[in-house]
Parts: sequence; C-alpha cells; structure tokens
Amino acid sequence: MQEEQDHSIEHDIAAQTFAWQQAPAKSSKFYIWGSILGLVLLAAQVNHFLAYKLAQNPQVRPYLITVSQLFNQSLPTYKNSSDFTVIGSHLSPEKNKQYRVKISFINHADFPQHTPYLLLTLRNIQGGLLTQRYFSSETYQPAKVSNSIILPNELFTIDFLINIPSHHFAGYNIELKHFNK
Repeated sequence: MQEEQDHSIEHDIAAQTFAWQQAPAKSSKFYIWGSILGLVLLAAQVNHFLAYKLAQNPQVRPYLITVSQLFNQSLPTYKNSSDFTVIGSHLSPEKNKQYRVKISFINHADFPQHTPYLLLTLRNIQGGLLTQRYFSSETYQPAKVSNSIILPNELFTIDFLINIPSHHFAGYNIELKHFNK
C-alpha cells in the first residue's frame, strides 16, 4: 500500500508541469508593433545625433555612400582640413601697398571637399602676433567659381590680392580650415 502511494506521488509529480516546462505564450500584436516603433525611433535618433559625424568618418563614409545611393539621397560634403597638403605659399608685395597671397595645395582625401577657408597670420620680428584674418572661398575666388569642389588628389592654387595695414611684419603663416555650417 505504501508502495502504491509512493508510486502515485511520483506519478503526480511527473504529471505536473512547471513554469519552465510550459510553452511560452504567443507575443501580442502590441509587443511586435511596439518593438518595431522602438527600432524606428532608435534609427531616427542615431540619424539625428550621429549622421553628420558618421558622414565625416573616412572609414564609414564609403558604406554610407552606397546606402545613400540606394535611397537616392546625398551626403553632406566631406570636410577634413588635415587631408590637404600645402605644396607652397607665398606672400609678396605688389603695387599700391597691396600684397599677393599665393598658396598651392592638394586634396589627399578619398572624397571631394569644398574649398577651405584661409587663415592668414602676420607676425612681428619677435614672432608675436600682429594680425589674423580669415578668407572665405568667396573672397579669393571669382564669383562664377564660388563654392567649388576639390576632387581627390587634385592640385588647387589660390592667388589673390589683399591690403595689409602699415605695420611692418617679419613673417606670415597660412592655414587651411573648414567650418561646420
């Protein structure tokens, strides 16, 4: 009798189903649609906060170009001043107290870039700063060519005249810069 009772208890325990043995309930439609909406919102946030930075990353940009072509969209123009290599620059006096600024550089980036801003710095004989001035591409290029694009590995030369204050300067420095708009 005892054996039958023990056997029936084992049978009852074996017949029971526990939480981990039960089949999971089917997902509700609200859960599926909520998950889809969450993924769409995550993609929108990534686009809003990181899209420009990712488009400026040279390792990620080729993939973004492929994706943007699939959706018939365009990426912002690549901007990285460190990809420009200055071949030479020259500041020489001209007539009427003007100076000719001439600079040649190459775009070593794998992508086209807009023409950069120029930062001209004049220094005194001790190396101290006399003056600085930014020149946009509208300043140093003809109106017809404004906002031109420099292709990869293209040599670009800028040549224009400026007026310099009557200070005596001993040296100059020209830097290429990009500003995010």
